[in-house]
Amino acid sequence: MTSPRSSSSSVRPAVHEVRLIGATAYAILEDEITVIDAGMHGSLPRLHAAITALGRSPADIARFIVTHGHPDHAGGAGGAPILMHPADRDRALHLNAGTIVRRFALRRLPPTTDLRDGEVLPVLGGLHVVHTPGHTPGSVCLYAARDGLLFSGDALWRDAGGSLHRPNRYWSEDLTSARASVRRLAELDIGTILFGHLPRLERAGAALRELVARWS
Repeated sequence: MTSPRSSSSSVRPAVHEVRLIGATAYAILEDEITVIDAGMHGSLPRLHAAITALGRSPADIARFIVTHGHPDHAGGAGGAPILMHPADRDRALHLNAGTIVRRFALRRLPPTTDLRDGEVLPVLGGLHVVHTPGHTPGSVCLYAARDGLLFSGDALWRDAGGSLHRPNRYWSEDLTSARASVRRLAELDIGTILFGHLPRLERAGAALRELVARWS
């Protein structure tokens, strides 16, 4: 019998990037463990293996924070409370690819605890919930002001050169809301963006402001 494959790298001393099935999760190892996003269904053994390799017990996971209700971010969550914005459970906008996969994912997701815009979680000295609808109605970003970190889920995309781009139209449920969300993020003092699928982006504040200027 082989152990599940796991791969992780350190973003900050307490923050570890963990590659799961379909997406990247972020394990925050403090007295309690917080996991942001959870990969596809079947990712939990990989997450547990990564946490164990970092010298901690998966039993210390206190919460999963799901940035939005797509199966590549929510499907692997389990065994601890799952926090998610209620708009992704309760509301459908127009029918497109994003709506379809969200509805599919939520059919198998355990009950969740509501996240609210402006809520501050006891993580990284205060992890701020920023409601950023657009990709989905309940998309959120998590902003750690002390460390200048933004966990963006799929609210933002970057290219290989480090330029930020608007969300993909095919997978976004409301581009007008997405644009307003990007403008809101550009007002924050962000040093590093941590994406759900892409390499991190340093010196990200200027890149966000440039995206706002282009997306007019």
